[in-house]
Amino acid sequence: MACDKGLIGMSCTNTNPICVPTHGKDAMLGTNPIAVAVPADPVDFFFDAGTSVVTRGKLEVYNKKGKPMPGNWAVDAKGHPTTDASEVLGNIAGHRGGGILPVGGADETTGGHKGYGYAMLCEIFSSILSMGTTSDSTGKGGRGLICHGFAAIDPSIFGDAAGIRKHFSDYLERLRESAKADGAQRIYTHGEKEVEARERILAEGIPVNDNTMREIREICEGLSLPFADYFGSYLPPETGFKGNFY
Repeated sequence: MACDKGLIGMSCTNTNPICVPTHGKDAMLGTNPIAVAVPADPVDFFFDAGTSVVTRGKLEVYNKKGKPMPGNWAVDAKGHPTTDASEVLGNIAGHRGGGILPVGGADETTGGHKGYGYAMLCEIFSSILSMGTTSDSTGKGGRGLICHGFAAIDPSIFGDAAGIRKHFSDYLERLRESAKADGAQRIYTHGEKEVEARERILAEGIPVNDNTMREIREICEGLSLPFADYFGSYLPPETGFKGNFY
């Protein structure tokens, strides 16, 4: 919305606690995503990312597939690395300790403290400045209590807005056209993949995991909703998977 008006947009939000601080074993932070949008040509710059290594949804995908997740994504209740997505999801839901690691992982040598710091910046601009609920106290008493922060910056306060846009657009193009690593075909700037994915999905549809479709069918049956009215004759395979609803 900010880009549509020629403005730089920034937003952040805290979330329910699923991320452990560096050297910790209790989930005290949310995924705490930060998003920034800057007008550019031919594609606006869109950066939107959580400050944890992965989102909770990634763990749910591995759980549904019944596969071990990478060992540098999360820790168990004792703070030890684990590949068991089901265990981590259960611990998060039951507030038993453990959780997802911040960007950079568990160790300062890999920059885990940086992801921890980015999560804190998001916390400051969402829950602290608003005197709201910090991540570790959200999701209690049947209420979300999530906090957000938003800002829109007019580039013209720094000078010629059109000139700034061209200056940025030229730099993005130099990034895209810079030397590729061996075997790499393309360098993307943030937002390009999303624009292309949106066009592809509008043309081809949204790919969905079979177990997710099976869950949707079970939910439809539980709510007496006609699954076929939405998904036609598609029938998810019987895999024996039983969904975990946290």
